Amino acid sequence: MARIPVAQLVLNMTLKKQPFLLRDKILSTTRVGNTMLRVILADRTGTVAGVMFDVPAHVADSLAIGSGVEVTGKVGEFRDQLQVSLERIVPTDLTNLEEFLPMARRPLEEMRAELDALLAAIAQPDLARLLDSILGDKDIYDAFTRAPAAKVNHHACIGGLLEHTLAVARIALTACDLYPELDRDLVLTVALLHDLGKIHAYDPVSFQLTEEGILWTHLYRGASMVEHAIDALPGFSPELRLRVVHAILAHHGRLEHGSPVVPSTLEAIVLHYADNLDGDARGAIDHMARASTDGGAFTDLSMMHDTRIYRGASDWPESTEANAAQRQPPLF
Repeated sequence: MARIPVAQLVLNMTLKKQPFLLRDKILSTTRVGNTMLRVILADRTGTVAGVMFDVPAHVADSLAIGSGVEVTGKVGEFRDQLQVSLERIVPTDLTNLEEFLPMARRPLEEMRAELDALLAAIAQPDLARLLDSILGDKDIYDAFTRAPAAKVNHHACIGGLLEHTLAVARIALTACDLYPELDRDLVLTVALLHDLGKIHAYDPVSFQLTEEGILWTHLYRGASMVEHAIDALPGFSPELRLRVVHAILAHHGRLEHGSPVVPSTLEAIVLHYADNLDGDARGAIDHMARASTDGGAFTDLSMMHDTRIYRGASDWPESTEANAAQRQPPLF
């Protein structure tokens, strides 16, 4: 039987031994004492929830997040979202992992070429040395250009971190045109490095937070990587060291949002708002794309924005096929 992509699943469709990537799982107990397994199944076209009742613990234990599963069941609906009622779910090997991982909207090689051009544009010697010492490392460069930027909210895909980073850099460079008081090379450097820690904070296949991501956060991990790189560069400017590390630590803007300090330099302030703008805008776009199209002018609640997103009147153009491919239900 041919593999059915997530984007082609429809209500009442029967699935028989269909392969998916297991993005998440939760084994819980219902109010009447029965076990319930909830999963998120994925391929590169999107994700779909699945549920199975009266599941023996050994079945759930055999399933590894970030690995393949083979599913038999029927596509139903729960809270206006498609959901697979599972009859059987077992581990399986995925022969071509690329088929099961969502990809960034822009081609990877195109984005890498843009990144390389931005790196070459840095004129300040210490900042150029710093970027070369980090992104000139092939292993770091490869991880950085393929990593996801998040688990689900925005740029949750292969190449998502790079796509987000380039957008933040473009926004920040526009700010430099508006505010000549900004140090352009410093702004570009911190824009390119602000989320570096995500290469260690997120699993590159499941997109789950790693132990480092949970216990240290990507802000500290990235700042630590940059600080160690600076310490290995003889004669690096102490003033630049302060400003670069501060901007990375402060880019979430507020203590309650995860930054250990608030932005206290002009470049850190610009970085924070550039990061917020791209994350919030892309998050809203993705939320609209994966939301049900029959719910009227507003989407369901976006947890990221703490509101329902207005998508327009009923005669607003329907989602494109590309948007449909990005539909994903919220993870648990």
